[in-house]
Amino acid sequence: MASQAKTPWRVVLVRAFAAVLVALAVSAHTVAPAQAIENLRKYAGIVVDAKSGQVLYEEAADSKRYPASVSKVMTLYILFQELSAGNIKLSTKMTVSAHAAAAVPTKLGLRAGATITVEDAIKSLVTLSANDMARVIAEHISGTESKFAERMTATARALGMRNTTYRNASGLPDGAQLTTVRDQAILGIAIYQHFPSYYEFFQTRSFSYGKSTYGNHNRLLGYMGAVDGIKTGYINAAGSNLLTAARKDGRHIVIVAFGFNTAGARDEKVRQLVATYLPKGRRGDYLQTALIPMPGRQGNGNVQVAVAQPSQPVFVMPMPLPGFRLAQLVAANGARPQAPAVQPMPDVVVASVAPVPAPMPADLGLQPAVQAVNTLAAPSQAPQPAYPSQDIIGAWLSESYNLGAPPAALGQTVPSAPLGFQPPPANVGTQQGGQPVDLLTSGSVTTADTGAAPGGWVVQIGAGPSEDSARSLLADAAGKVGTLGDFRSYVERFEKNGQIFFRARFIGFGGRDDATAMCNQLKQQDMSCLAMQS
Repeated sequence: MASQAKTPWRVVLVRAFAAVLVALAVSAHTVAPAQAIENLRKYAGIVVDAKSGQVLYEEAADSKRYPASVSKVMTLYILFQELSAGNIKLSTKMTVSAHAAAAVPTKLGLRAGATITVEDAIKSLVTLSANDMARVIAEHISGTESKFAERMTATARALGMRNTTYRNASGLPDGAQLTTVRDQAILGIAIYQHFPSYYEFFQTRSFSYGKSTYGNHNRLLGYMGAVDGIKTGYINAAGSNLLTAARKDGRHIVIVAFGFNTAGARDEKVRQLVATYLPKGRRGDYLQTALIPMPGRQGNGNVQVAVAQPSQPVFVMPMPLPGFRLAQLVAANGARPQAPAVQPMPDVVVASVAPVPAPMPADLGLQPAVQAVNTLAAPSQAPQPAYPSQDIIGAWLSESYNLGAPPAALGQTVPSAPLGFQPPPANVGTQQGGQPVDLLTSGSVTTADTGAAPGGWVVQIGAGPSEDSARSLLADAAGKVGTLGDFRSYVERFEKNGQIFFRARFIGFGGRDDATAMCNQLKQQDMSCLAMQS
């Protein structure tokens, strides 16, 4: 009886001891990733003149650091690629997965299965720095966050960020997610140069969603009437980080400061850097040495980047819809998938080295300048080489890019105006010499970066003598055709025979059919319209 009475106690002790061992094992497994993250809370800073590429100040600029939530700038860069390519719209609704909903704070807090528009997701990133919405964006674009991180890294390489590796879209702790402040300066310059219209999102001071309003974490916004973005970041191992920019009096500098113990100390240091180096920035145009190659744009491999340059240029394309989203579109009522280039596009292909065409020999029997202009004046047609089946990106490059309407060849002049006075129609101005200028079609080839991807489709509704008049045209069109609210409006200044005009355009159309359909709707409202490729 005595032995039987002791048995339960022994069992209890054994079970308790086993439970302690299990708890210790689980605890060790949980703590391991955090222990694997080295403490990189050390100051590193850089100031770069965005107009010349000159480094005005640097300290530990090439030392490895954790980007923390500054990673979301690359997440948004890729999202802006997709918007410009027409693959998604600001009104597109994205679904929150269980993985996204499980992200640790800071987050917006939507439940799995909920949806959010792209525009709201963008604003939640630049203000609240919502980790769950970074995952939503990543999964919507690439299917999984890990695949999206691969695209982030490939895009970084294409931009010249040689020492940056991404492992997630949010910047949550990961010992392999590393960067340098020099690399982040490249990104800060590029996202403004490549997407000037979408860059305005970084100036969002507050964002209301549901019953809550969230303020921007960047408390330096508006400092000296110059600071206009971009993103803060914090994890324990990195400290407080900031990638920001200042533009004033024709000057533009990018400042990166990482590794502070407090946000207050970080902000004070950045204030000093802005006050010291903004007056030293270049005034005037952006020099060629300061231009960051845009991933996917042909011919940018020879552009020199003052702050960094990869030895082998890599071109990252704004990708077509991945396979999992194509299947969803096919299943949807009336939806059609995009036509594949050569063969269906694998989900995992996010980058490729673009082929460099051989230079064309000059014809010595014709003046070089005259030959060059006449060559440009010839009708352009995308080449149709027999690409190997595996060279998917190369084939897509040749089929997707179009230089637009060519200029007139030498010797061709504008036809004489008919005798007698005829009042010009709507959207027509007057050029020097009295001949009419068609403000709808004049200068239809894009000469400035509108934020539209090369080869993408835009809808131009006319032009006006001032920026306000062009914006009035855009507002009128959006009021008459409500679906235009899904697209980005853009005003572009251009000169015609000594006169200044402003084009009114909408960008972000996925193809010719979409742009033409929108034009037809505008024409039904008695509005002028022209669909064209950028």
